[in-house]
Amino acid sequence: MGETSLATMVLERVERYGTRRALLSKQGGHWEELSWQTLGNKIVRAAQGLTALGFRAGHRLAIVAENRPEWPIIDLACLYLGGVDVPLYLTSTPKETAYILKDAGVTFVALSGREQLAKILKIAGDLPELSYLLLLDDGPQEETRLGQLPALSFAGLLARGERNGGATQQATDPGLATIIYTSGTTGVPKGVMLTHANMLANTQDATAILPLTDEDLSVSFLPLSHGFERTAGLYTLLRAGATLAYGGGTVTLTKDLAEVKPTVICCVPRVLELVYRRVSSERENAKFPKRQILDWALTVGKKAGTARSTQQALPLALGWQYRLADRVLFRKLRAVLGGRVRFLVSGGAPLNAEIARFFYGAGFTVYEGYGLTEAGPVVSCNLPGRTRLGTVGPALPQVEVKIAEDGEICVRGPNVMQGYYHRPEDTAQAIDAERWLHTGDVGEIDTEGFITITDRKKDLIITSEGENIAPQHIEGLLKQDPLIEEACLIGDKRPYLTVLIAPNRPLLEALARKHGVAQEWSALLERNEFRVLFRRRLDEVNRVLPLYSRVRNFALLAEPFSQERDELTPTLKVKRRVVAETRRPQIEALYRPAGSLSESRQHA
Repeated sequence: MGETSLATMVLERVERYGTRRALLSKQGGHWEELSWQTLGNKIVRAAQGLTALGFRAGHRLAIVAENRPEWPIIDLACLYLGGVDVPLYLTSTPKETAYILKDAGVTFVALSGREQLAKILKIAGDLPELSYLLLLDDGPQEETRLGQLPALSFAGLLARGERNGGATQQATDPGLATIIYTSGTTGVPKGVMLTHANMLANTQDATAILPLTDEDLSVSFLPLSHGFERTAGLYTLLRAGATLAYGGGTVTLTKDLAEVKPTVICCVPRVLELVYRRVSSERENAKFPKRQILDWALTVGKKAGTARSTQQALPLALGWQYRLADRVLFRKLRAVLGGRVRFLVSGGAPLNAEIARFFYGAGFTVYEGYGLTEAGPVVSCNLPGRTRLGTVGPALPQVEVKIAEDGEICVRGPNVMQGYYHRPEDTAQAIDAERWLHTGDVGEIDTEGFITITDRKKDLIITSEGENIAPQHIEGLLKQDPLIEEACLIGDKRPYLTVLIAPNRPLLEALARKHGVAQEWSALLERNEFRVLFRRRLDEVNRVLPLYSRVRNFALLAEPFSQERDELTPTLKVKRRVVAETRRPQIEALYRPAGSLSESRQHA
């Protein structure tokens, strides 16, 4: 058949693995299996159904649904025909959704859930090119009309394909595969054009460097609308012949992990941070002697993690201590993630080195990578035998990376996008004449090829004193404290730096109960003894920072940053410029001349 597209790559695996299990999905409280053969049949039937409905090569199909088997099936059916799909986040507002659908020229929308259906019907009048709705939930077996649009269920689409089976031909030169609109931290979304070749190159490199096998099993919980999950958590695992499980997403993740017992997990640092904070919270709430035992176990784990991350054997004494610490703490933690995880792949945002070291000490192997949607999306990754904590590893085999004179990371290779859809000027700014993609990230490459990300070029804070400050490093130091859930540094065009802190509410409330304090959350944040805890953490961080980059004031937020306020991207990165507007009253209070440097009691 030849690997000419993502669809042919998957269909080749269908021929190879036949009746073996390809997908798992939670249906009515139990897990149902889908074989490779059934997966392949449904992809082809869906493609035949789309053809019968008038979908052709080059047409645009949007997918607005949670992770479920129908997502990759409709995706691959579209790609089979040479169509271009446009994934959208469930959290996209009607305004954002309308902009993307109109900009991309979407004609078909595949969606799930009443909320998404209501959203699409609300904006359909402003989308003259939209011609058909495909309902991934149970729905009409025959075509019906919803508003002004014809609609058909997924089962109805497959049935239509069954009746019209002979009319479909696979695209021989598919070219463009998808337009992914970057969530970004600033500005209007831009449509990143990725070809089949872009993402195939990524899957080839990933399976070449990571020890994936056709015996692996992974739980898919990051949104498939994000480039990392789609390329790494879907196409790469399918290339390897692994099994994918679709549960209830992050809502039921702990339960799904315990039931499925995955061997590989693709995640963002936020997930690892939450696990780390869970352990830290247990330590904070523990009484003597349990707290002292946990302190000892964590110390031993950190030492072991340092050795394990570089594949060094543990010294005899440390090995004995580690076996005991494992019984006390780490064995239980591994059970939380299913007990069979061989390795985790972390991407989408920087992973704190101390948290990575903690996971190594807990008996996990963590391969941190780096990428961006415009690069397919993976650029580099730590790998077996070549792992260095605090870095994002060396470049993938087919990828070149260099550092520009101003420190910007530049990338070149078969994974780099075609450009931004309908935005030639933005494309020219991002990709130079020699096809180097300018990532907007600032970093370094050492003599062994390991890449370290130091900051976002456009996210630098420039104070009114003219100091250029990288905020992510400082925020990362602050978030090492289990009491701090999230931190957003403020200071652009201001005389000094301040920070908005979203506290770890369960941990802080537990500490309050431990000390006999019973108050409402907002009142609790006003209490001096608790504010002193955060001031101490801030002072500790300030001691290791240059004078000009020290944080002079802070505010504790009663309401955390949220996607509903558009303060977080779908991968949970803080949008600094949005926060500057949504939290303006709290920020202005931090710069009032009469205010104390440590007594900012501002709540959202």
